[in-house]
Amino acid sequence: MSDALGSPKAARLGSPSWLDGRLVLGVLLVLVSVLIGAKVLAGADASQLVWVASHDLAPGTVLADADLHEGKVRLYGTSGLYLAGGKPTGYVVQRPISADELVPAGALSRPGERLPRREVTVPVAAGHLPPDLSSSDQVDVYLTPGDKAVKRTTAKDGFASRLVLTGVTVVRVTRTGGLGSSAQDQPVVVSVDPEQVLVLVQAMADGAIDLVRVPRNQQRPLTTASPAP
Repeated sequence: MSDALGSPKAARLGSPSWLDGRLVLGVLLVLVSVLIGAKVLAGADASQLVWVASHDLAPGTVLADADLHEGKVRLYGTSGLYLAGGKPTGYVVQRPISADELVPAGALSRPGERLPRREVTVPVAAGHLPPDLSSSDQVDVYLTPGDKAVKRTTAKDGFASRLVLTGVTVVRVTRTGGLGSSAQDQPVVVSVDPEQVLVLVQAMADGAIDLVRVPRNQQRPLTTASPAP
């Protein structure tokens, strides 16, 4: 009986075909997953290229190629505060920038651009400024160094006092009153260019300040202080 029925034939698996719908669908799913993952990773990288100081930059420096290099950082919503885009060669540094510091957008000015002037309060002892000094007057600023400053000052003409700035515009004069007012300082607010602030502040730290009024017929039409010759 077993010979009459015969032995069943073994089932063989057929070789897969590239046109198999399941295989094509699997490949497509893998490709879509890879693309979505790449897009998610790219979106998660919020870093951007900004300009970084290659070394310490002093105010007044005209930027050259060697002064800056690109850096890739994540700014977390503060990208508008720092300089990106084209390299700002030829721009002028307006405040000290340390080495490896991100260059702030507000720290540079275009070549030839004039920045707003700064107001500085100068304490002047009574008797060291014209008694009727008023706003819009122009003065020359003289410094008489104190003991410590005299030691590091070499006066070629034998005088310790020296001219610091010329043609400084007076913005406001505060008159002190009361008993003993002659010994009190008279705060005088003057207007100077940004690059002259450090010169004036250093002069106030070095000693006593005298203000000498510039005659009306010698005052400049444009109230721009000049460094001492």
